[in-house]
Amino acid sequence: MGSQPAASPTKHPKGLYICGLTFMFERFAFYGCKTLLLFFLAETVVHGGLGVDYTDATAIAANLAAFTYLAPIFGGIICDRWIGARYCIIVGSIIMAAGYALGYFATNVMWVHGMIILISIGTGFFKGNLNALAGELYDDDTKKDAAFSLLYTFVNLGSLVGALIIGILYTKTFAVIENGVVLEYGYRQCFMLAAVVTLIGGLVFTLTMKCLGEAGKYPQRMLDKQAGKTSDKKDFDRQLTKKEKSRVEVIFILSFFSIFFWVFYNQAGFSLALYMKDYVDLSIGSFQIPVMWIETALNGAMCVILGPVMAFVWTKLSNRKQGDLSMAQKMALGYAFLAIAFIFVIGAELTRGVGAPSTVKASVLWLILFVIFQSIGEMCFSPLGNSLISKVAPAKYLSLLMGVWAAATFFANKAAGYVQIIIEKMGLMQVFIAIPVILAVGVFILLALNKKLTAMIGNDNEDKATV
Repeated sequence: MGSQPAASPTKHPKGLYICGLTFMFERFAFYGCKTLLLFFLAETVVHGGLGVDYTDATAIAANLAAFTYLAPIFGGIICDRWIGARYCIIVGSIIMAAGYALGYFATNVMWVHGMIILISIGTGFFKGNLNALAGELYDDDTKKDAAFSLLYTFVNLGSLVGALIIGILYTKTFAVIENGVVLEYGYRQCFMLAAVVTLIGGLVFTLTMKCLGEAGKYPQRMLDKQAGKTSDKKDFDRQLTKKEKSRVEVIFILSFFSIFFWVFYNQAGFSLALYMKDYVDLSIGSFQIPVMWIETALNGAMCVILGPVMAFVWTKLSNRKQGDLSMAQKMALGYAFLAIAFIFVIGAELTRGVGAPSTVKASVLWLILFVIFQSIGEMCFSPLGNSLISKVAPAKYLSLLMGVWAAATFFANKAAGYVQIIIEKMGLMQVFIAIPVILAVGVFILLALNKKLTAMIGNDNEDKATV
């Protein structure tokens, strides 16, 4: 590090905003198309979909979210050893755009699988490496929680705008409508739009990356973070110190706990999206609120609002005498807020009448409250995981361990796609009651492990003798 032009103590480097803007374009495409793909699969052929049943549609759509979180492991390896973050980001943008474009031509499920493969490979080059690059911009670790919270604001601004625009485009602008009735939804045109937006993001990054200084220019194997200069192969091949190994263990442990959070969090885009489609009153007069406006756009708006707020909170906490909350404590907060969120889903079903037919609708306010608390929970640890890894990961494995954190979300998304099957077997109410109970147990486990995990992270002044 040390290659980025210095920022004032109260400001962040320009490079952070370049990273944020690039992320915004990519997230516009991803979150605009994530729920869209589910509806494209589940919609009847006559209305422009593929006619896949709900359980298969959720499992296939979950692959898009899942594999885009597994691929960063491999993208991280390539970045760490050979290419460097900034060039991976450019390559990833091109491959992702090709994947979204493939969705325009999809006539069966095989085309969708091809689309998911390309988007996943492109994301593997893009996502973890962009986070790693953002971390390289800072020499002062105390600024990183605030920095990644601000970066997360750009991420959610992209998801907000993507969901708002695509929600209207596929139901109105690109749809075939006669006498006020939608004959065919505009899914395909929206996939092509996502391809164009992703390419624009890659172009913007390419034209502005001079603002990054030397950050992301070299593979992590060449970067000595302490000296701010390149190092030789011998340094890269050295054994990890005892403290470094301990910190890697903490990253794996917390990544494991993040799986459970994301399994339940992602029900907003799967089982809850289908629940809203069938059982929630989304009409305001003659206007029908697109489902993705609730589960994606509202979530994005909340996170945009909360980003600067949480950045301020973490900065204030880090300046306390007793210091900031630990990562385990912040994750426990995230679990607690998500548990509260699901209580509102239970309330929606109770007011509707448990098991009542789809002609009986719940108020959309219940789902709005769900999203509000879901978003607060998300902001308590999601952007901070990347910050933690940027602080404690051994330099030569930085992008790889960013990929490990993302890979936990892969397992969560794969599992999340099958919750719909459990709901259809056990019943919706039983599952939605079980979820907050499991999350509450997670809160107690995380708090019980807090002291041990904090000790394992230690501080940078401890002995660094290799073992």
